[in-house]
Amino acid sequence: MNKLSFVMAVLLMVAFANTFSSISFSQNAILGNEARDIFDNKTLTLPSNVKNFVILIPNEAHESPLLPKEQRLINQPYVPQNLVSGANTRIIWFTGDVGHTREITLTDEKSKEAFNSRLKFNTATEPLLLNHSGKFTYFEENANMEDPKFVMEGSIKITNGDVPPNSNDDVTASDSPFDTMLVLMVPTNDIKKHMMTIVDNKVNIIDIYSFKDLRETGGGGANQTLLVLGTNDPLDETISVLKKITSTLPYS
Repeated sequence: MNKLSFVMAVLLMVAFANTFSSISFSQNAILGNEARDIFDNKTLTLPSNVKNFVILIPNEAHESPLLPKEQRLINQPYVPQNLVSGANTRIIWFTGDVGHTREITLTDEKSKEAFNSRLKFNTATEPLLLNHSGKFTYFEENANMEDPKFVMEGSIKITNGDVPPNSNDDVTASDSPFDTMLVLMVPTNDIKKHMMTIVDNKVNIIDIYSFKDLRETGGGGANQTLLVLGTNDPLDETISVLKKITSTLPYS
């Protein structure tokens, strides 16, 4: 399938899908439904051979769900909020939270700090390798002045060997055809433009899911689209693609 045919096929699926239904596409038929699972269950289980995974800090990630007026676009401060991975997968955080500096503090099961990083909008952390099993928690306190008790929280579970199947995920221990996997959220109205950028930069679209953003108060429709992506290009080139797209998003 050439690039134009690929883009047109996915666009047709977007056009005819129900607003809240899953839109899946995988050239390799190994992975599928990841985007819907991330949205519904806030969890993604990675194939064990993925070398790098980029967690997205979405725009308005710092907004508390307890405030009177909803400001979030998506239902989690990190996308995915919970990650299950095999050992030897490097974890990277990328922030699309416009105009804010975010901080990642990661602790192990004994609450001992194992990683800390501050990052400005449209930048990524250095890769973090968690090569032993266990559950790690990462968070940012004091992220929202209007709700001082709100804490941005996420988790990473590292398993030895293959990642077992998860009842909430369609991902199994099957090998991924991609060294790097990542997620991205863009306005649905602009999906054609961003998909062209993605394909032009040799990044594969594994799965997509369109949903109504949480702060939309009127009308209907799919306001945001979550994309799960994969590539075998070097990590720095992949981060550059994210930066290229995120810098053009119309969030305020």
